[in-house]
Amino acid sequence: TIALYLLVKFIHNYVPYFKFFRIMNMTYNDTTKASYEATAEEYTQNVQDLAPLESIGKMKKHLSQHAKLLDLGCGSGRDAKIFTEMGVGVIGIDFCTHLIEIATRKAPFAKFQLMDFEALSFTDCSFDGVWAAMSLGHIPKKNLPVVLKNIHSILKEQGIFYLTFCKGSGETFERDARYEGNFVKFQAFYEVEELQKILLDLNFKILESAIVERKYAYQTHPAIRIFCQKGGNL
Repeated sequence: TIALYLLVKFIHNYVPYFKFFRIMNMTYNDTTKASYEATAEEYTQNVQDLAPLESIGKMKKHLSQHAKLLDLGCGSGRDAKIFTEMGVGVIGIDFCTHLIEIATRKAPFAKFQLMDFEALSFTDCSFDGVWAAMSLGHIPKKNLPVVLKNIHSILKEQGIFYLTFCKGSGETFERDARYEGNFVKFQAFYEVEELQKILLDLNFKILESAIVERKYAYQTHPAIRIFCQKGGNL
């Protein structure tokens, strides 16, 4: 009986720390991907009514008829579905297998590929627009310029780039308390001026930037929203 009591006490006191260290030993990519894979169905339900319709409308106005759009970190295909219903040709990419499967069901007129946006495999000048809604914040800040440079390359001349990030400073592994369980995601936070400088240095022209305050309970942080346009080649 005493041995059983000690075992239970040990599990209660120390197993959470073992889980924590296991998570910390995983890469930012593995940790975030594992969380999305495990919560994909619930995530889809949680965000289905939270599409940024105003921003989607603005993006559509920037795009010509029969434009080709890359939904970068497409998740459940929520936004891709809306764009295709507007007549936009959409290719969505995500590193989460389960979300790609859901997106394929939810947005049948879009095309989806399992792809990590840190390893884009599209040819230069492939897209009229790139849509990155809250996806690029899941990589370390030091990696962002390379990803943005690749996005610049795959955009056509004067192509439009939409991106949103959590507002704040620093970067961390953050437990996602919106889900039951020990789900952790890597999250980088930015300020408006910080993002603008990075984009300008990579020859993007800033068209519009704004801070979007929390509107729904699911939103954990204020967001930064930026529309920009590809300048000349780097």
